[in-house]
Order: sequence, then structure tokens, then C-alpha cells
Amino acid sequence: MTGAYDNQFGCKPWCWADSVSIVILIVLAAQLLLSSRRISATYDEQYHIANGLYFLHTGDPGLIPAHPPLIEVLATLPLLTNRNLVVPLRESTSSAVSNLTYSDQLLWRLNQNGPSIVARARLPIIALTLLLAITVYAWARELFGPIPGLLALTLLSFDPNILAHGNLATNDIGVTCFATLALYAFWRWMNHPTAARAVIAGLLLGLAQVSKFSAVYLIPVLLIILVTDRISKPTTTSGRLTAKATLAYLAVIAVAAYFAIWAVYGFRVGTLKGYPFPAREYLTYLQAATSLVADGKDSFLLGAYSPTGWWYYFPVAFVVKTPIPTLILIAASCVFVYRRRTWRSSLPLLIPVAIYFAICLASPFHIGYRHLLPLLPCLFIFTSQLALIDWKTSRVEAGAVAAMVLWLMIGSVVTFPHYLTFFNEIAGGPDNGYKILVDSNLDWGQELIGLREYMTQENIPSVKLSYHGTADPAAYGVVYEPLPSYPYNQWTSSTVPDILLNPPSGVYAISANNLQGLRFKNHDLYATFRQRKPDAIVGHSIFIYRVNRTVEGNSGR
Repeated sequence: MTGAYDNQFGCKPWCWADSVSIVILIVLAAQLLLSSRRISATYDEQYHIANGLYFLHTGDPGLIPAHPPLIEVLATLPLLTNRNLVVPLRESTSSAVSNLTYSDQLLWRLNQNGPSIVARARLPIIALTLLLAITVYAWARELFGPIPGLLALTLLSFDPNILAHGNLATNDIGVTCFATLALYAFWRWMNHPTAARAVIAGLLLGLAQVSKFSAVYLIPVLLIILVTDRISKPTTTSGRLTAKATLAYLAVIAVAAYFAIWAVYGFRVGTLKGYPFPAREYLTYLQAATSLVADGKDSFLLGAYSPTGWWYYFPVAFVVKTPIPTLILIAASCVFVYRRRTWRSSLPLLIPVAIYFAICLASPFHIGYRHLLPLLPCLFIFTSQLALIDWKTSRVEAGAVAAMVLWLMIGSVVTFPHYLTFFNEIAGGPDNGYKILVDSNLDWGQELIGLREYMTQENIPSVKLSYHGTADPAAYGVVYEPLPSYPYNQWTSSTVPDILLNPPSGVYAISANNLQGLRFKNHDLYATFRQRKPDAIVGHSIFIYRVNRTVEGNSGR
């Protein structure tokens, strides 16, 4: 298949597609760097930065037990060059001090350059996004050829969800990157089993585990991929491993994986049932993270609230936040593979998607599309098979694929720099997104810079602000009076304060999450404002209301 494709387009070991891929990588880097300068610290970034610095300074991974330390450590490496950086003392993190307080002290109180700290911590994540893009290109190229590799790379590089999280100091892109690397390395080992490839696959599997605990899904996925590969190949296949050799290789992969985990945890040794055990904290915190996810979290979908979510949360999220051209191309690739009867070669791509998505369906923890990011690289590579269409004999089909790619690229340019708030045309666009999904799907505290610019443009000296985020608005130049917000200035009562029932004159800036009452005991805390048409929407996530009590009183309102 690949050889015929290469001959058709005149591609050699290095061809024009490889040169174009470098240009696309440069464009991807530019999008990530430029958009990073336009968005303020998002909700989780200060937690991850604090977790990384705390681990580097103390060797203790327990500041935020729900997250393993690898990505946080990588993100905070650029900060180590700042000798003036003040890191809170270890004693400050006693059980009486929350990780919110600790991270707030680190970024916004003890240091005066919080935005700069966040900007530097984002650089390693951008590097991981580029590594992910290179991996997707390499895998698709090896599977189907350089032109499909180019298509897969393009789908990733202009995907708004990848761009939204590809420059944030969080671990969502990190786990996506290392999970994809682990799958790719395992696939390469299966096709040409050697000890070196087994060790590499194991090390990458281990690094995925310490990127985010959700990567534990890879363990059953890799085993199922291996079993289906053995079943689909004839017993007479040359070079097929015996069962004994396969088990030996799997043992090598497992040992290498746990060695990587142990190394990231600083080769610390704990106890398990009274016996020394390497990286004991990993198992302890994995159990804690599993319990946290099992307990669920208050979620919002289509105007409703639930502490345990809905089984269809992620299907809805995928449909409304994935670009329409990508959805069409995924569907078309399914038809294409079915007609060509090449689905067996796609199993290493489809099995991770199916299992991970099934886990998401069963999970009650529904806080954002970002939890679906590990699906995307495999879907992009699977979809890249459409580039195998013979453009000489199927010009309509090839033209349709090209049109979808162009649609995606134009949509990405139009969305810049508000990738986090992207909703496709099915949802009615980003300004209608707050009616369908909130939380990290739309409003993650990223628009303080946009709010400051709006205030300057409109000559507004101060706003009454209800901000959903952990950043300090003052650090971004926002002058404000605080309203009930989350997590700061919380309003825990079920009653509504008078300032929200009968708001005095002024300019109100209300985050979409707070407008929908996501984390409040009373979800209708801002119902008075929900009933009004906003005067403006900053970055699709902060709603602006101008209240003139004198004018409204005279008009009978």
C-alpha cells in the first residue's frame, strides 16, 4: 500500500512531504507561542507549577496527590534559572494549608511576576506538543506513507483542542504525548521485536504512567493490541514470536516501565505490607486518584447539573467541540477502511480509542473535553488513510478531503487565540457554548488579559468582577470589586445576596462558569444576569453587563 502511494507521488525516503511537515511544525509552534501571550493563567496551571516546584525542592510528591510529578517537573525546569524565585517553605504545606493556598502564595503573593512564571512554565509543554506532532507524523508515515503522515500532522496542528491545551502548564497534553509515544513504540516492537525496542516501549509506558494517572488505561490496551495482532496473523507468519518469547519480552517491558516510574519518583523506596517497595507513592496516589474520579464532580451539560454526570457527556462534548471537517473526515475514513478491508492494520489505532472512550463513558468525572485529548492522535493517524485515495481516478473524493482540510485550517485561524472556547457550528459557535458546556470546555480563567484590554478600550476604570479562576486579576492589570466567585470570594449560602438580586449601577464582568452557577450551592446565584442580554462577551467567556440603575428605574425595569 505504502509503496504504491510513494510511487504515485514520487516520494522517496525524504520527499517534499517531509519538507512541508517542517513548515507545518513551525506554524504549530507559532500558533502556540502567540496564543500563549494572549491568555492569562488558567485554573489548574498554578497547581501544576506548585506541584512541580514543591517536588523539586523537597522530593515529596504529595502536595497534590491526584497528579504524578513528571509533567509538572518538566514544566517548572525553566523556573530553576530564576534565583530570585521565592518558594514557600515545606512547613507551609501542613495539613492546615491547602494546595490552593500554597500555589496562591507561590505565584501571586511571594513573587511579583506571576504572569512571567506561568509563561515560562508553558514552554516545555509547547515542546511536548511539538514532540506529539512529530510522533503522529512519524507513525502515520511509517504506516501509510509520507502524504498520509502530512495529513495526520495537519489535522493535529490545526485542531483547536490541541492548540487550546498545547501551551498550558497542565498535564493533559503531557499524558497525550507520552501515551502516543508508548503506543507507537509498542507497535514498532510488535512489528520487529528486539530487546532494545522492548526497553524503549517499557520506558515510554512508564513515563506515560507518571504523566497522569489516567494513563493506566494503556496497560490493558497494549495487551489487547498484542493478542489481536497474534490472532490476526497466520501461525506460519515468519518471525512470529513463541508464547515463551512473548512473555519474556513483556516482562522486559514491565520492568522497564516500572523502572521509569521509580526514576521519576527519585528512586524512593517505601513499604508495602511491611516490605520495601520502590515508588510506593505511585501506587498510593494512583489509588487516591481513582477514588477521586469515582466520586465524580458537579458537572454542567445542556443547562442541567449533576454531581455524577451523564453517560452521554463525552459523546456530546466530542460532537460539539470537535471541528466539523474533522468529524466528516473521521466518518469518511471509516467508510474508506471498510471498503478496502484494511481494518486489521488499523486495530493498533482503533483499540486505544475504543477502550479509552468506553472508560470515559463509564466515568462520573465530567469536567471537560480535555480528558478526550489522548484519543485524538490515534484518530488523526487513522483518518490519514484518506490520503491514499488515488487523486487521478477519484478526483471528487480527493477534492472533498482537501476541502475539509482547508475548512479546518481556516477555522483555526478564525478561532485564534481563543482556542479553549472553541465550539463548532453544530453548537452555534463559541458564543453559544455556555448553554451547552462550561468548566474547562469554555471558561478556565483565561481571559483576564482580554478583560483588561476591553476595559482600556471602553475607558472603564473598574468592574464588579465574578471571576472563575485561581489567578490574581490584579496581576494582569484588572481593577475590580469582587463579587461572589470561585474558588475565591465563595458564596456558600443558598440565598442570593442583594447585590445580585438588585445590582447597583456599574459594569459587571461575570465568568461563564459563575453565570451558570457551576460550583455554587445555589446554581441560580446569577439568574438575574442570565435573564439579561450581555452588552459584550470578552473572549467568549466573560460576560459584560452595564447596569444603570437610574435609567432602568425610569424605564420601569
